[in-house]
Parts: sequence; C-alpha cells; structure tokens
Amino acid sequence: MTRITGISVCVLFCALIIRERNKTVSALLTVGGIICLLGETAGEIARIVKHVENITESIDGTGGYIRLMLKVLAITLLTQTVSDICRDNGENALAGVTEFSSKVIVVSLILPLFETVISIVGGIIK
Repeated sequence: MTRITGISVCVLFCALIIRERNKTVSALLTVGGIICLLGETAGEIARIVKHVENITESIDGTGGYIRLMLKVLAITLLTQTVSDICRDNGENALAGVTEFSSKVIVVSLILPLFETVISIVGGIIK
C-alpha cells in the first residue's frame, strides 16, 4: 500500500508542477503513473481472479455469470479511470460520452442475464 501511495503522491506533485508549463506532458505523466499503479496491483488482480475461478468451480452453472460480473466490473473501473483523466484535462464532454458508452456496453452484456431472470420469474408465476 505504501508503494501505491508513494507513486500516487509523486505523480500528483510532478503533474501539478508540470501542468503550469505543459499540459500535454502533465497528461502523459498522469497516464504513465496510472500504468505504474496498475502494474503494482496486477498481482492482486490475478489473485482475485484465481480466487473467483476457484469459487465458480465449486458451484455448478455459475461460471458464466461470474465471468459476466467480472467483465462488467472491469469495464466500470476502466471507464471511471478514463473519464477521470478526461475531466482532469478539461474534456468534460468526452468524459460524459465515455461513461454513456460504457453503460450501453454493460446493458448489452447483461441482456442475456436479464432474459434468464425474466424466464425464471415467468416460470414461477405460472
């Protein structure tokens, strides 16, 4: 945790100092810092995915649903990061469209799950 905090604080201070002189370099520095932070957390992400896979193996028929939930989670986290970068660089409209687009993608991914839930509920009501 201290490495992540250290990277974040260093990138923040450097970006703030550089932003006054060159916004493009500041934005690139921020993206580079994000990549470093993701590299630091890659091991933990892999551990989480492996743990979830172990859980899904023990429960029959849920693997597809768990993978779907992980995809949706990854999409939302990535979209939030990208839209925050856009907003930090004064591109509010781009950030909004990015968020809207990700919501459309998430809805398209969960439609089969929604259909399954509706058919189960319909079977119970009959």
